[in-house]
Parts: sequence; structure tokens; C-alpha cells
Amino acid sequence: MMFQRFTLFLLAGCLTFNALAQEESGLSNWVKQYPDWKQDKAGLAHVASHCAIMFELVGNYMAANPIHEEQRRSANTFLARSDTFARIGYFLSIKQGTSQQLAVTQQQAFKNEFNQQMQDNLLKHKNMMVPPLSLDIEVCMANVKFAQVTVRQLEIEFSKPTQTVKSVDPIASDTFDTAMLDVIWQFIKTQTQAPAEASMPPLVIQPDLPTNARMVFEFPSEEQPQNNLQINVSPRILQAWSRSMVNWAFGHELTHYAMLMQENQWTSKTIYSNTVRHHCNPEFLRITSEIADLISDKVPSRERLRMYSEVFRSCTRHPDQ
Repeated sequence: MMFQRFTLFLLAGCLTFNALAQEESGLSNWVKQYPDWKQDKAGLAHVASHCAIMFELVGNYMAANPIHEEQRRSANTFLARSDTFARIGYFLSIKQGTSQQLAVTQQQAFKNEFNQQMQDNLLKHKNMMVPPLSLDIEVCMANVKFAQVTVRQLEIEFSKPTQTVKSVDPIASDTFDTAMLDVIWQFIKTQTQAPAEASMPPLVIQPDLPTNARMVFEFPSEEQPQNNLQINVSPRILQAWSRSMVNWAFGHELTHYAMLMQENQWTSKTIYSNTVRHHCNPEFLRITSEIADLISDKVPSRERLRMYSEVFRSCTRHPDQ
């Protein structure tokens, strides 16, 4: 019953921890040393990046080791809060001048450190929620509402006052936003030194994609020579996502395509070489981040930070792709 008491307190909106020691370290100490961190974007990025990782690791652990249904729901709560903090941490890190690669590397280092603390607590105490780790998570729990408000404020702050589009109709389930996709594709071509005549691969609606697959770029490789060279999209995503998010997702897959073609000298082949892992590649991170800005600067959308979060999570969750 490792998490039973913890889960009940979480559902009530607060946390109590087993006070085995009053030892403090990590984030809890850091916010005491820098009490004005909320007014400083670098400090805000630092705290949000830590909280995003902590909530994700705890949520994933609870989802993989549920004791009862309430704890499974608590796991989903943790993962949702991780997404909120990730939208702030990664986005502000980039806007404060940190490179995409360094931002990802720093958060991966913290993830390794926090995961080790989790495993040590489980081994020694049969409970991850003991100090000092629990004190750091308490900092994040106390600032969930603040993070939710901050996401909305940052979307407004970084919006372009020159936007002229007043509204965007919901995208139809069998329609692509061809005008915006052409803008995105032209941008990707300039970033990957593509031939002027290079065209997008076919975009194909695939109702049979697995439920966890939103869009998939497929190509014939040595492992899967039967594949077509195309981007498959689930109709569920076209119906559920906003036009801006769908356009960004297409931009993500088009960047996969462009980097594959760049590796193969933009030459059509029956089997394509694919030795570069894209998701954590500095250029892939940069291009897909800038696609988020490209879309958000042209259309009034409150999803710029969500797109940045998707850039970050593609690397942290699927680094081998």
C-alpha cells in the first residue's frame, strides 16, 4: 500500500510526507535561495523544467505500478501537470538564449538524477515520497495553479500584435490546410538546403493507424522495404486537434522527410539510408521549434507553448527516432 495515503491526499489537493528527516536539497533549497524566481524568466524556466521532469517520472511510475484505480487517476494528474510545466520550462529556456540541444541535455541530466533518487528511496524506504525528494515535489505541487496561469500569460506575451487573421475555421476531417502547409514546407526547404523543385511527399489519411499514432512518416528502408514514401495521418487527430496543432504536427513530419532526403542527397531511391536520429538532433529541434513560431506568428493561436512542449517531448520520449 505504498501510495494509498499519498494518493488520497493528492486527490484532496494537497500533500503530506513522511517526515523521516528535515533534510532539504535540490529544488526546495534553490527556491529559498532565489525567492523572486517567479519574476525572473530564467528562474521560472529553471523551476518549471525541474517540475516537468519530476511530475512525469512520478506519474509514469504510478501508472506502471498502480495499487488501485484512484492511483491510476492520480498518475494521469501528475502527467497532465508535467505537460503544463514542460510548456513553460523548455519554451522559456529557448527564449532566454539556451540552445535547443543544451536545454534537452540539461533536463535529461536532471531526469537521470531524479530517477536515481526515486530508486534509492524505493529501495531503502519502500516509498519514493520521503525527503529530500518529497520536498522538491512539494514545491511543484504548491505552484501548479501558478503554472497554469503563467502558460496563458506567456502565450499572450509572445503573441504577435500584427496578426491579421481573426478566426480559423475548424479543419474538416478530410481537408488539409494547404496554404499554411505550403508556407511551412517552403521554410523547411530553406533550412535543409532542398532543391527548389522539391515537393512534399504524399499526405495520406489512414483510419487504421494505431490509437497511439497521430502521424507517421514512413519510407522504404532495409528493415521495411515495402513501405511507401509518405506521411500518414489519423483522421482522429484531424478531428480532435486545432488547425494550428495539426499544421505543426505536419511540419514535424515534413522535417523528418526533409532530413531523410538531405541524408540521401535529395535523390529518389528504392531504399533510403537512415543513420541520423532526428528527434534529438540539434537541427531538427531548431527547425521544429521555429515552425511553432512561424505558425503562431501568422495565426492568433494560444498553442505556441504546446508546440514547443511537443518538440521537447519528442526528444525525451523517443530519442531513437
